[in-house]
Amino acid sequence: MKRIVIISGHPDLKTSVANKTILDEIAALCPQAEIRKLDELYPDYKFDIKAEQTALARADIIAFVYPMHWYGTPGLLKLYIDKVMEHGWAYGSTGTALAGKAFIVSITTGAPEAAYSATGAMGHTVEEFSYPIKNFAALCKLDCKKIFSVGAMMCVPGVTTDEQKSALIAKAKAHAADIVAYLKTL
Repeated sequence: MKRIVIISGHPDLKTSVANKTILDEIAALCPQAEIRKLDELYPDYKFDIKAEQTALARADIIAFVYPMHWYGTPGLLKLYIDKVMEHGWAYGSTGTALAGKAFIVSITTGAPEAAYSATGAMGHTVEEFSYPIKNFAALCKLDCKKIFSVGAMMCVPGVTTDEQKSALIAKAKAHAADIVAYLKTL
Protein backbone atom coordinates (compact mmCIF):
# COMPACT_ATOMS: atom_id res chain seq x y z
CA MET A 1 0.00 0.00 0.00
CA LYS A 2 1.25 3.44 -0.89
CA ARG A 3 1.97 5.81 1.97
CA ILE A 4 -0.19 8.91 1.68
CA VAL A 5 0.43 12.16 3.54
CA ILE A 6 -2.22 14.86 3.31
CA ILE A 7 -1.36 18.40 4.30
CA SER A 8 -4.39 20.46 5.30
CA GLY A 9 -3.66 24.11 4.66
CA HIS A 10 -6.95 25.52 5.95
CA PRO A 11 -6.08 28.19 8.54
CA ASP A 12 -9.01 27.39 10.85
CA LEU A 13 -10.70 24.03 10.27
CA LYS A 14 -13.04 24.44 13.25
CA THR A 15 -14.84 27.15 11.26
CA SER A 16 -14.83 25.18 8.01
CA VAL A 17 -17.64 23.11 6.60
CA ALA A 18 -16.26 22.16 3.17
CA ASN A 19 -12.60 21.44 3.92
CA LYS A 20 -13.40 19.81 7.25
CA THR A 21 -15.93 17.54 5.53
CA ILE A 22 -13.46 16.70 2.75
CA LEU A 23 -10.76 15.74 5.26
CA ASP A 24 -13.17 13.76 7.45
CA GLU A 25 -14.45 11.86 4.42
CA ILE A 26 -10.93 11.13 3.18
CA ALA A 27 -10.07 9.84 6.65
CA ALA A 28 -13.12 7.56 6.61
CA LEU A 29 -12.53 6.27 3.08
CA CYS A 30 -8.74 6.07 3.26
CA PRO A 31 -7.84 5.42 6.91
CA GLN A 32 -4.22 4.62 6.09
CA ALA A 33 -3.65 8.22 4.97
CA GLU A 34 -1.82 10.43 7.43
CA ILE A 35 -3.65 13.76 7.63
CA ARG A 36 -1.59 16.62 9.00
CA LYS A 37 -3.84 19.53 9.98
CA LEU A 38 -1.48 22.47 10.08
CA ASP A 39 -3.89 24.74 11.98
CA GLU A 40 -4.13 22.21 14.81
CA LEU A 41 -0.48 21.16 14.82
CA TYR A 42 0.84 24.71 14.61
CA PRO A 43 -1.69 27.27 15.87
CA ASP A 44 1.25 29.61 16.46
CA TYR A 45 2.49 29.07 12.88
CA LYS A 46 5.83 27.80 14.24
CA PHE A 47 6.45 24.59 12.32
CA ASP A 48 8.49 21.64 13.50
CA ILE A 49 10.42 21.61 10.25
CA LYS A 50 12.16 18.28 10.86
CA ALA A 51 8.88 16.55 11.78
CA GLU A 52 7.22 17.90 8.64
CA GLN A 53 10.14 16.93 6.45
CA THR A 54 10.14 13.44 7.97
CA ALA A 55 6.41 13.04 7.25
CA LEU A 56 6.85 14.17 3.66
CA ALA A 57 9.97 12.05 3.12
CA ARG A 58 8.18 8.84 4.13
CA ALA A 59 5.25 9.51 1.77
CA ASP A 60 4.80 7.99 -1.66
CA ILE A 61 1.91 10.37 -2.35
CA ILE A 62 1.56 13.91 -1.02
CA ALA A 63 -1.71 15.82 -1.20
CA PHE A 64 -2.40 19.44 -0.32
CA VAL A 65 -6.00 20.22 0.65
CA TYR A 66 -6.96 23.87 1.03
CA PRO A 67 -9.43 26.63 0.25
CA MET A 68 -8.36 29.16 -2.36
CA HIS A 69 -7.55 32.46 -0.67
CA TRP A 70 -7.11 35.48 -2.91
CA TYR A 71 -6.43 33.22 -5.89
CA GLY A 72 -3.74 31.20 -4.17
CA THR A 73 -2.87 29.20 -1.10
CA PRO A 74 -3.89 30.37 2.38
CA GLY A 75 -1.12 32.14 4.30
CA LEU A 76 -0.63 29.14 6.60
CA LEU A 77 0.13 26.83 3.70
CA LYS A 78 2.32 29.42 1.97
CA LEU A 79 4.37 29.81 5.15
CA TYR A 80 4.58 26.00 5.44
CA ILE A 81 6.03 25.85 1.95
CA ASP A 82 8.43 28.72 2.72
CA LYS A 83 9.72 27.10 5.92
CA VAL A 84 9.54 23.34 5.32
CA MET A 85 10.67 23.20 1.69
CA GLU A 86 14.25 24.16 2.44
CA HIS A 87 16.90 24.64 -0.22
CA GLY A 88 19.12 21.60 -0.23
CA TRP A 89 16.29 19.43 1.05
CA ALA A 90 13.28 19.99 -1.23
CA TYR A 91 15.00 21.74 -4.12
CA GLY A 92 18.36 22.87 -5.38
CA SER A 93 21.25 20.79 -6.67
CA THR A 94 21.14 18.51 -3.61
CA GLY A 95 17.46 18.93 -2.75
CA THR A 96 15.88 15.70 -3.89
CA ALA A 97 13.89 14.55 -0.85
CA LEU A 98 10.58 14.90 -2.71
CA ALA A 99 11.74 13.93 -6.21
CA GLY A 100 9.39 11.57 -7.99
CA LYS A 101 6.71 11.52 -5.30
CA ALA A 102 3.15 11.75 -6.60
CA PHE A 103 1.50 15.06 -5.76
CA ILE A 104 -2.16 16.02 -5.91
CA VAL A 105 -4.02 19.12 -4.87
CA SER A 106 -7.58 19.71 -3.68
CA ILE A 107 -8.83 23.29 -3.87
CA THR A 108 -12.18 24.60 -2.73
CA THR A 109 -13.50 27.96 -3.84
CA GLY A 110 -16.31 30.10 -2.51
CA ALA A 111 -17.40 31.20 -5.96
CA PRO A 112 -19.16 28.70 -8.23
CA GLU A 113 -17.23 26.74 -10.86
CA ALA A 114 -18.71 28.89 -13.67
CA ALA A 115 -16.95 31.97 -12.25
CA TYR A 116 -13.59 30.35 -13.01
CA SER A 117 -13.29 30.71 -16.78
CA ALA A 118 -11.96 33.24 -19.25
CA THR A 119 -15.45 34.75 -19.49
CA GLY A 120 -16.44 34.20 -15.86
CA ALA A 121 -16.20 36.65 -12.98
CA MET A 122 -12.65 35.55 -12.09
CA GLY A 123 -11.35 35.75 -15.67
CA HIS A 124 -9.24 32.61 -15.29
CA THR A 125 -9.68 28.93 -14.53
CA VAL A 126 -8.74 27.36 -11.21
CA GLU A 127 -6.05 25.53 -13.19
CA GLU A 128 -4.57 28.87 -14.27
CA PHE A 129 -4.64 30.19 -10.70
CA SER A 130 -2.81 26.98 -9.72
CA TYR A 131 0.36 27.72 -11.68
CA PRO A 132 2.29 28.76 -8.54
CA ILE A 133 1.52 25.46 -6.76
CA LYS A 134 2.34 23.51 -9.93
CA ASN A 135 5.62 25.41 -10.28
CA PHE A 136 6.42 24.73 -6.62
CA ALA A 137 5.88 21.02 -7.34
CA ALA A 138 8.09 21.15 -10.42
CA LEU A 139 10.89 22.91 -8.53
CA CYS A 140 10.77 20.17 -5.89
CA LYS A 141 10.63 17.49 -8.61
CA LEU A 142 7.25 16.30 -7.35
CA ASP A 143 5.15 14.50 -9.95
CA CYS A 144 2.05 16.73 -10.06
CA LYS A 145 -0.65 14.28 -11.04
CA LYS A 146 -3.90 16.18 -10.68
CA ILE A 147 -5.56 19.28 -9.32
CA PHE A 148 -9.06 18.70 -7.99
CA SER A 149 -11.26 21.73 -7.52
CA VAL A 150 -14.80 22.27 -6.38
CA GLY A 151 -16.63 25.58 -6.28
CA ALA A 152 -19.52 27.17 -4.45
CA MET A 153 -18.22 25.78 -1.16
CA MET A 154 -18.72 28.84 1.04
CA CYS A 155 -20.88 28.37 4.11
CA VAL A 156 -21.69 31.62 5.91
CA PRO A 157 -23.20 31.25 9.41
CA GLY A 158 -26.54 32.99 9.61
CA VAL A 159 -26.78 33.27 5.82
CA THR A 160 -26.41 29.73 4.50
CA THR A 161 -29.62 27.78 5.01
CA ASP A 162 -29.67 24.27 6.47
CA GLU A 163 -30.66 22.94 3.06
CA GLN A 164 -27.75 24.73 1.38
CA LYS A 165 -25.37 23.48 4.05
CA SER A 166 -26.57 19.88 3.55
CA ALA A 167 -26.03 20.21 -0.20
CA LEU A 168 -22.54 21.64 0.39
CA ILE A 169 -21.66 18.73 2.70
CA ALA A 170 -22.89 16.22 0.11
CA LYS A 171 -20.80 17.97 -2.55
CA ALA A 172 -17.73 17.95 -0.28
CA LYS A 173 -18.18 14.22 0.40
CA ALA A 174 -18.45 13.51 -3.33
CA HIS A 175 -15.29 15.58 -3.93
CA ALA A 176 -13.45 13.57 -1.26
CA ALA A 177 -14.67 10.30 -2.77
CA ASP A 178 -13.29 11.39 -6.16
CA ILE A 179 -9.92 12.15 -4.55
CA VAL A 180 -9.79 8.77 -2.76
CA ALA A 181 -10.78 6.92 -5.92
CA TYR A 182 -7.95 8.67 -7.74
CA LEU A 183 -5.47 7.96 -4.93
CA LYS A 184 -6.24 4.27 -5.29
CA THR A 185 -5.12 4.40 -8.94
CA LEU A 186 -1.67 5.71 -8.05
